[in-house]
Order: sequence, then structure tokens, then C-alpha cells
Amino acid sequence: MKQSMAILTHRFAGLAWKTVRKTFGLAFGLAFTSVGFSMAAEPAPTAKVGVYAKHVGNKILYHYRVINNSRQDITAVSIGHDTGNDEEPGNDVWELSELPSGWNIKFGIPSASSNSPMGWRVSTTTPWEDSKTHAITWEIVNDKSPVLSGGQSLARMSIALDKADINYLTGHALVTFSDDSSANVAKGSPVNLTVPIELLDSSPPTLAVTITPKTIWSPDNKHIPVNAIFTTKADDYDSLPEIKLESIIANEPLEPDDIRDASYGLDDRYLRLRSKHNGSSDRIYTVTYSATDASGNITTASATVTVPAAVPAVTPHDQGEKSKIEVK
Repeated sequence: MKQSMAILTHRFAGLAWKTVRKTFGLAFGLAFTSVGFSMAAEPAPTAKVGVYAKHVGNKILYHYRVINNSRQDITAVSIGHDTGNDEEPGNDVWELSELPSGWNIKFGIPSASSNSPMGWRVSTTTPWEDSKTHAITWEIVNDKSPVLSGGQSLARMSIALDKADINYLTGHALVTFSDDSSANVAKGSPVNLTVPIELLDSSPPTLAVTITPKTIWSPDNKHIPVNAIFTTKADDYDSLPEIKLESIIANEPLEPDDIRDASYGLDDRYLRLRSKHNGSSDRIYTVTYSATDASGNITTASATVTVPAAVPAVTPHDQGEKSKIEVK
């Protein structure tokens, strides 16, 4: 009897242990799954700084937008200052080298070269006097100025340069938060945070090229002037992309003097091409241009000019028009 009771007790204990193990195993599995899901979820960045650029006259205008995803207020933003998010100021990087248009060390950035949100001001900051690098800093004017609160975004931050500086687009921004220690501020939140600048404009401009005349011919292989005409489609960011002549090639070997008045790397729309072919087939010139917006997005387009191998039929009107444009 005692042996039977012992066996029964042992079996009951084993069953109880299996039940407990299964229950706790399921709970542990759920907890692990929950933790795993929580670890996989990416938290929203505390702050984001975006930029796009546009051509305005002969200037490059950089526009910045700041988004505050934290529960703290943002009181300043410095473009081109990378702290490495550490407490060692000795290894900070000041990324900007091109000064704002009209910048003056005594009077600062002129209002014509910058724009600021109401209650904010803009200035240049440097690691030391006579530094060759700097940052551009927007900050609140005083404690009555409107701050950038959590969940809000701030625009109307722009700076004009005489020439492009890639670091205004691809560098870093130092975001300064309020040091308010009230209950709505998350414990342990940073006072300063360096974030990479995000490019808001990633679409290249559209470009179409037409060359006139499309066909050139001369009985004595003269250079014929041709004219490039462009069609660009304006976008939300930069409606005046920079146009450059990239290349002129042909389907047969060219002599150095076959192409005249071509300035590569510039907005050169007026060229002279020799009306000549080497064999029994047409010579086809391919002229390629590029369009680059102020954010650095680039596209290319080409057009062709044909020198026919066979003598084209020429009407008196056509011959008269040719006499106006053929130049030795």
C-alpha cells in the first residue's frame, strides 16, 4: 500500500511539474516574443534636420527644416557642427568652409543672405578666432521667444551662398534642447544631440535637348553653327538647374578641329561642327548636356546632328538659308 501511494505521489508530482513547466514556458515564450518585438521596433529619432537647396539668381539658397520628436523644447540648431555625441569638445568637427553671401566679421550675416523664424536669430559660430571652418546657428533671441516644442516642426531657416558647399547638404546638425527639468521632460534626455542632415530633395531634374539644325551639309566641309535648346521641368525645390555641356562624340573618328567653340563644363549652347563624313555612311554627332539642381541631383540628355553621306536635295530657299549660316 505504501509503495502504491509513493508511486501515485511521484506520478502526481511529475504531472504537476509538467503543468508548471508548460505554463511558465508559455509565459516565458510570450515574454520573449514581446521583448523581441520591442527590441525590433525602431524608436523615432529624437530630432530630425532636413535640407534642400535651390538656385536663386547667382546664389545657392539652402533651406532647413527641423522636426522635434522629443518631449523637450528645442532652442537652437547649428548646421555644420558635429560633436560626435560625446562630452569631448576637443574632437568636435566644424564642417562648413564656404561663408554666407555678404558675410562680415563685424556685422555678421546680412538679412538679405539669411532667413529666420520669428523670434529666432542666425549667426556664425567658430571653434576659435580666425578659424577656416564654421557652423551656422539659429537660436531663440531670448526667453520670451517661441521655442520648437515636442511634436512640432520649424522651417524658414535659410542661408544664401555665392557658390555651393556640399557640407551644407550632407553634414551634421547640433540640436540644443531646453534644460527644463519639469515633470514632462523624460529623465536622462540629452541637452545636446548631433544628427546627420537629411537631404529632402532626391529627385533629379528633367531635361530635354534639341539641336538646330538637325542636319548639316556643306560641299567644302565647312563648320556649321548649331544651337542647343533646352526644356526643363520645374519641381518643388529648384526650378533653375545648372546646365553644362558634357561631351560631343561621333560614330566615326574625329579630327581635333572638327568641333569648334565648345566650352565643356559650361552652359554653352552655341557650337560649330564640321560638315564632313569619312566614309559612305552618315556622320552623326551626339551632343550631351547635364542638368544639376542645387541639391546635387543630376540628369543628362542628348541630341544628334547628322552629316548625310548622300548630297541632300536642296531647294533655292534652303540654299539661301544655308548661305546665311555657313561659316568657314
